[in-house]
Order: sequence, then C-alpha cells, then structure tokens
Amino acid sequence: MIKYVLGLAFLLITRSVLAQGDGPRAHLFAPTGVWAVNAKYLHLEQNLLPNGNILVKGADITVDVFPTTFVHSFRIKNRLARVFLNVNPGSLTAKLDANPITFEEDLNASGFSDGYVAFEMGLIGAPALNAIEFSKHEPQFSLSGIFKYWYSGTYDSEKLINLGTNRSTFEIGSAMAIPFHKDNTQNATWLEIMPSIQLFTPNNDPARSSSAQQVKQEPLFILENHLTHNLTKKLWAGIDLRYQLGGTTKADAVSDDNQINMLGGGLNIGYQICAPLSVYAGYDIVIAGDNDIQSNMLRLSLVFAYANLKKLKTNSN
Repeated sequence: MIKYVLGLAFLLITRSVLAQGDGPRAHLFAPTGVWAVNAKYLHLEQNLLPNGNILVKGADITVDVFPTTFVHSFRIKNRLARVFLNVNPGSLTAKLDANPITFEEDLNASGFSDGYVAFEMGLIGAPALNAIEFSKHEPQFSLSGIFKYWYSGTYDSEKLINLGTNRSTFEIGSAMAIPFHKDNTQNATWLEIMPSIQLFTPNNDPARSSSAQQVKQEPLFILENHLTHNLTKKLWAGIDLRYQLGGTTKADAVSDDNQINMLGGGLNIGYQICAPLSVYAGYDIVIAGDNDIQSNMLRLSLVFAYANLKKLKTNSN
C-alpha cells in the first residue's frame, strides 16, 4: 500500500504543461521533499500560435514540442508548496491565409516555445507531509493558489511566425481537488476545478506578418476541469473539459477580431510503471468555439520522481 500511494503521489506532483492546460491530476495534494521531472511530447494541429492563447485566423499550424518541467515540493510553515521550471523546445510548420497576407509556402520555425516558472501553495486541506506521512493521509478536499510567469521563447521579428511571443504573461489561478473515494484502500476518483486568468505585456516588436508598431492582448479567462478514476491501483482514465474566453489582440489599438471563445475536451489514460515512474497519454479537441477556432492535441508524458525514503524511514525510527 505504501509503495502504491507513494508512487501515486510522485505521479501527481508533475503534470504541468504549457498553455494548452495543466492536464489531469496536476495539482492534487502531494508529499513534500519530492524532486521530479516530467518530459512530454505534444503534437498540435490548430489555428492558434504554439503558446495556445493567440488565435490566428486563416492559419494552419502544426506544432511539435517537447515541454519538460522540473518540480520540487517543500514546506512553508505547515503548508505544502511547490516550485516549477518549464522549458519548451520544439518546431512548427504553418500555412497562412490571413487577409491581407496569403503565404502558401510552408513557414517553419524551431527553437523554444514560451516556458514558465511557477509557485503553488496549499491554502486549504494541504498540510506539509513527508512521503511516509502522506501514505497514511486520508483523501480530502484541497485548495491551492498558483502563480505562473511565462517568459518568451525563440522570437525573430523578421519572420512571419514564431514559436515565442516576445512578451511576458502573468497567470494567477487556483486549484480545487474533490475526492469521491473515502480512503486509500479504494480506487481513487478525483474532480479537479482550476480557474485562472492570464495577463499579457505588449509585444513592442511585432513579427513581419503585422505592420503595427505594438500588439497588445486582452486578458484571457480559463476554466479547466478534470474527472479521473483509477481502474486499478496502477491504471487510471479520465475526461477533460476546458473553457477559454478573451485574449483578443489589438495592433496599434485596432482589434484583430480574434477573441477566443472555446470549449475543449478530451480523454486521458495513465499507468504507473513503478513507484517513481509513470506514463500518461491524452487527446484533446475543440468541442465548440467562435471564429472557426481549431485545435487537436496529442499529449504523451513520462514522469520520474525521487524522494529519499531511506532517510525518512531512518528519521522516523
């Protein structure tokens, strides 16, 4: 039981991804003293830029990125806290038919998409517990506060399209986790609700696809939801729903009429190979949206986590 719970805890601590959503079980309560790395592959076909929050009408963009997130959990007084560092190498190809620009040749870019640093702290139902203490903890409602700073990836204003955005993004949100199982002997079922808002600094050097001197973007509201259930002690499946509203860009104060109003959803499946190692796959699509918004995403993830259990056991004796 302890090995299973610890393995699940390590799995839960490292699900963050880029702007397409943190994904299922990203912010469930987890133990302190864990170091983890989450390596992903994302394949996206969409008319959104790679960061996922700028709609480009008439674009057909294919993105392959490998976001890698490093995570450490620790305690602040008696509360669980986590820090995240994300780097996002990849490439894209695109066709652009957006008035007044029509560019039939494939456009290409490589380098890094936007990445982030983040801080999360438990506010309710998130006491600071080490891995052994965590293995005995009964599931309960938890609420945490999250702050992300997104930094720009690779950007060249002489290009028509880029992986990076040449601006900063500040994201403020919370994560609520609601268990539908009473104790750790049952197969876990979780509902996660994660509202957030993204605020953007201006791009003062727009790419060659725009004749503007400055591009600003209105705030973007995001509501992400996940329902997951453990089919066995190691195998779980889940469904996603994600709603986004806002994010209209303005070139020299003239609206691009590209507001994002989108409901997306998807299916996920994950497997815990052993206590420190797990895999996860998901596929998401647009269910409904304005402005002919399109996005299909395949996501594969490999998570490795480490905690010094020998030291914990020695200290507990």
